[in-house]
Amino acid sequence: MRTPRWSWSANVAAVLACALGAVGCGGSSRSSSGGGGTGTTNPAQVGSNYWYVNDTYGNPLKTHDATEATLAQEVLILLNQERAANGRAALSADASATQAAKAHVEDMRGRSYFAHNSPEGWTPLTRLQLLGASGFSRVGENIAMGQPTPTAVMNAWMNSAGHRANILDPAYTHVGIGVVRTPGPYWAQVFLTRP
Repeated sequence: MRTPRWSWSANVAAVLACALGAVGCGGSSRSSSGGGGTGTTNPAQVGSNYWYVNDTYGNPLKTHDATEATLAQEVLILLNQERAANGRAALSADASATQAAKAHVEDMRGRSYFAHNSPEGWTPLTRLQLLGASGFSRVGENIAMGQPTPTAVMNAWMNSAGHRANILDPAYTHVGIGVVRTPGPYWAQVFLTRP
């Protein structure tokens, strides 16, 4: 079983600096800036073909099946329990962040990699922009692979300083959870700050 690897958080304006040194991105860079996505919601070809049903470019985007949706909801519940236990406000589920998290876990599984940045260099911010997300000022991401349950992945993240910092960061207001079960499982949390 692999432990979670790196957490990612960046000033939206400084994403390239983080992307160029992904191994060093530990989730400790936290500041706010204006910005948001500039992508479109119905592109002809955006992102990886693994983001889409039947692994072909086009629509619709892959979504969680019923079991994965239950797992993602359990992660959200556990995440908000951790935040409450540490005096933080609960995070709201966010559709755009969920799309980005699901796209990333599908892409990592489909292309057999495990990293915040895709082989092309797409960052968490890039994925949100490619999917047409907007209206956020900050983004962070946690990923993990191999933990069999929501409890196991949350325990792993909470026992890692950078991942824990993202989970408990009071600046975040929204989150999306992505999971794909086999092979893996792969897990992702995409954190956003919205007004």
